[in-house]
Amino acid sequence: MKYKYTLKQNFDYFISFFSNFLYFLFSNPKRKPGISVMIRVKNEEECISTSLLSLNDFADEVVIIDNGSTDNTLEEIEKVKSKLSFPVLLHHNSDRDYCNISNEALNLTSHRWIVRWDADFIAFTSGKNNIKILRNYLLSLDQKKYYYIYPLILSLAGDLFHVKTGRELHSEGYIHNYHPSLKYIRKGKFEALHVPIFYKIKRLKDIFFIHIGSAKPLKKLLYRFFWLFWLKEIDKYPDIESFIKKEAKEKWESASLNSIAISKFKELIFPIRKYEIAEFGEYPELLKPRLKKPSFRILYKDGVPFSRTDFEGVN
Repeated sequence: MKYKYTLKQNFDYFISFFSNFLYFLFSNPKRKPGISVMIRVKNEEECISTSLLSLNDFADEVVIIDNGSTDNTLEEIEKVKSKLSFPVLLHHNSDRDYCNISNEALNLTSHRWIVRWDADFIAFTSGKNNIKILRNYLLSLDQKKYYYIYPLILSLAGDLFHVKTGRELHSEGYIHNYHPSLKYIRKGKFEALHVPIFYKIKRLKDIFFIHIGSAKPLKKLLYRFFWLFWLKEIDKYPDIESFIKKEAKEKWESASLNSIAISKFKELIFPIRKYEIAEFGEYPELLKPRLKKPSFRILYKDGVPFSRTDFEGVN
């Protein structure tokens, strides 16, 4: 399957072929060789331990910024620390501005290469997509130049056995070298990394990790639906929970939060199609145990997906 890049991504890619030659005008910060991974977390107990374990023999350090987790996220991190091949630098930041959190994580890294990672990314640890291959590739690139790299990411949808039709793949500049001028900024409702023009953009054709995506519990689906709406009013509401309660009262006639999430399920997830190993390859090794006892499964009626097992009987 081939990912179709946006017009802006194609434009930036083309321009970088010429502008990256300016790299020699800029000093190359003396940083340790290797790879720093930065992760922002808040209530990621379902995936964080598996995600960290999948980074073994890839990362030289992992910087984690916890944004006020109230579940077992921190306990899950502690459980796997002794099994990791890299040190974990855990910091806490309750700031509501996610750009500030990202910039803190960026500045806490100490290696030349930086990978922005999400707690629901799971890397391949074997086979032709082994993330160690990505490590070797990054470390082989010219150390005098600056690179901004777009990996391909496969996203699951609804449960661990489906992908969203037409949006199976995703690509952003998650990997780059460090330079002091790098900074995360707000662009509308989203954050973006301001990257100097002397970075050369590269695109990876292989998939080295997958995104759990919307294959998450009911509460996470609710947050996902309201997230962008909340960002528009983030200055009025200290947290997303207070915003959701306001929306439920004003626009949903005080419906329960669970029922709102279920009612928006189709909008968030569908249309979906089954994950085909023949097309996408085997699952990451560390994810396979969860396939045997999944927390929930998409339900079908007359051959058409319509709901999920954990929605049944929920008010």
